[in-house]
Amino acid sequence: MSDDNITKLPIKFKAPPSDDGPMLKIVDRYDRGSCNHSYQFINGRTVNAKYLIREGEMEVECSLCDTKLDPMFVLRRLAHEETQWERSRKTYHEEMARLKERKATKCEHCSKMTRISRR
Repeated sequence: MSDDNITKLPIKFKAPPSDDGPMLKIVDRYDRGSCNHSYQFINGRTVNAKYLIREGEMEVECSLCDTKLDPMFVLRRLAHEETQWERSRKTYHEEMARLKERKATKCEHCSKMTRISRR
């Protein structure tokens, strides 16, 4: 077959994609060594993040990594912690009320009922 009978169409093809990598990259904030803006393990200890708020500015800063954070992110995190604290407080008070009503408990040694001392 010869190329004499072929008419080329005036179409320009796109250039192949470059090897520069993606324009956007999602970074997992829980990668080793990165800050999750809540806590970090430093020298075998858990260090909680503090949020630095400067009056008159629209941003919050993480004390662990000095990253500027979205104020709504910090507000959601603080609301979540307060909710957990409120649940544990409620559970504690319910357990104390239940224990206060008890008059006796079963002895682990003799299996007899023993009065609870209220000093």
